[in-house]
Amino acid sequence: MGRKATSGGVRPSGNRIEVRFMWQGKLVAPSLDLRPTAANLKHAARLRAQIVEEIKYGRFNFAEHFPDYKNLKRHQPEAAAKLRTLKEWALVWQRVSTRTLEHSTIDIYMRHLNAYWLPAFGQMVPERDAITHDMVLERLAELAVPRLDMETGKTKRALSRKTQNNILIPLRGVFELICRPPRKVVDPTDGIGNQKIQRAPPDPFAPDEVEVILHAMLKRNGPEWADYFTFSFFAGLRASEHIALRWEDVDLRSKTVLVRRSRVMTVDKDRTKTNVERTVELNDRAFAVIQRQRARTAMRGAQVFFNPNTGEPFHDEQSQRRAWTMVLRGTGVRHRAPKECRDTSVTLALMAGANPMWVALQHGHSVQVMMRDYAKWIPGADRGANLRAVNAAISGPPDSDIGVQLV
Repeated sequence: MGRKATSGGVRPSGNRIEVRFMWQGKLVAPSLDLRPTAANLKHAARLRAQIVEEIKYGRFNFAEHFPDYKNLKRHQPEAAAKLRTLKEWALVWQRVSTRTLEHSTIDIYMRHLNAYWLPAFGQMVPERDAITHDMVLERLAELAVPRLDMETGKTKRALSRKTQNNILIPLRGVFELICRPPRKVVDPTDGIGNQKIQRAPPDPFAPDEVEVILHAMLKRNGPEWADYFTFSFFAGLRASEHIALRWEDVDLRSKTVLVRRSRVMTVDKDRTKTNVERTVELNDRAFAVIQRQRARTAMRGAQVFFNPNTGEPFHDEQSQRRAWTMVLRGTGVRHRAPKECRDTSVTLALMAGANPMWVALQHGHSVQVMMRDYAKWIPGADRGANLRAVNAAISGPPDSDIGVQLV
């Protein structure tokens, strides 16, 4: 049995959601490519209310809300549709991308568009004013060198190769939307490849550095901050998973935590970065933190970790970064970002002789990532066990003289 609609004009239709409304004197029923869950039905109902309001005041554009609708041309021919500037197309792309991209990802992409592309091309109309391949390349070349900011009079830094690759992603997305048939706009980003970049390898802390940092954190900021980073070092969760961890995800009897949610840029998500939940077995130091946190926060709210400065759950990673930076300045330890706590958790486990497959599962890594990024910590971590196993398998009978004959 399918779910019933939660609001008039919205109902499930297979694996999609049908939205019904009157348009130009006819009842139309385009659908959204969203599973008919309770949350998505509510979202569709809000969208329908917005559409009805736009129709009322003559602002409705069919292609904006249903660009893939099969009867789009009949209900709103291209000639009748308002020609949009690139800035307006960017806002359409922002709205339609909510079904495929994370909120945090869209937010970053819109910053890229507003900072680098819309100042140059935002007022141009792609269907009328050709934004060419050469124009995009010239803009990239301009951003790739230091340049003067005419508003502030300061020199802006050249964009790195990685940033140049990143800012092309949303521009490609916008033009993919603009260039859909029946429009005959040429995609100016077509053929512009990504630049090669040098990947930075993991840069974990040595065991003695971990102890120096935690001792300094305890001395400067107190036990709650020290425990926060102790858990970072020895449980190895992503920061977004760490701050979203709830007591309902903690199993005190088995000494495990179920990692199945995250919090990114203040937004709670019911999934991890990889969309795979995992059970993390806590070592003694990580579990000791959970026991101390139980006394601090179990009766205060859902979250395991609270911001010691505010007494409220962490909204993002900014407070942690500030505390981290201030402590490292006084330790003499070479500065690295807090994310290296997670890499340290991986390498500490490998150097202790843990099976790489188990380490990968604990940290939510694929085996490919484990072999690519952490291979140099694996040899020798087995204390010679792998070599002994190979020697035992290839050795002949005790009285065999085959080896002597070969020599």
